[in-house]
Amino acid sequence: MLRELRSFVLLSEGYLKGKIWSILENTGLEELKEALRPYPPGKRVSFLIGAFLHPKEEIRWKAIYAFGFTVAQIGELDLERARIVIRRLIWMLNEESGGMAWGVGEAFAEALYNSEALKREYLQIYVSYIWPEGNYLEYPPAQRGIIWGVGRLSQKYLKDLIKISAHEHVIYHLTSVDPLVVFYSLWALSFFKEAIDLKVLEGTINQALSFVERALPEQLMFDGNTIKVYKPSEIKALFQV
Repeated sequence: MLRELRSFVLLSEGYLKGKIWSILENTGLEELKEALRPYPPGKRVSFLIGAFLHPKEEIRWKAIYAFGFTVAQIGELDLERARIVIRRLIWMLNEESGGMAWGVGEAFAEALYNSEALKREYLQIYVSYIWPEGNYLEYPPAQRGIIWGVGRLSQKYLKDLIKISAHEHVIYHLTSVDPLVVFYSLWALSFFKEAIDLKVLEGTINQALSFVERALPEQLMFDGNTIKVYKPSEIKALFQV
């Protein structure tokens, strides 16, 4: 009887994973929330985390986007359960977890973007992952997600981020040797133009733009509205007055 029950659970989980991944693959961003509605947030969250490793980059971004509103939905019903999910992400970002945590920095940001309550509790912790004196992530692929997340969060919580000097830590990464870290740093920094002196930073920004133009012809990313391919020239245009 116990063996039969376990088999049933595994079949149910496999079915649910297949349904959720199929939705991610075949549904646009605008319809994603409605398409996932029949599946309880608490049931879908683990399968969305699994999709952060999907072989198709567009599907990974959809999973990250869906994760954000899913965790917010969990928090609306039970904030402590949402905190448990966030603590799971924090563990995945910890070097002791033994994993790379692909997509986790981006998903963490999406969860905070969608939940004011979680933002109040975790925003400073989130930004600390790019503070050299904080919970600094030394591995550039891990830095990419956090820096992208600062840009995403600035679309809604700019004043909160300025208060904790998030833009200064983004500026620090403009000289990274990793093209994607620099790319996301430029994109994120473009939202902080009211808080920085562009003339003082002109040389650093121009060097960063030149580096990205040489090393990264284009990059697919979610910009808060759509998933699209960005070219360095589009990032450069963000700094032209």
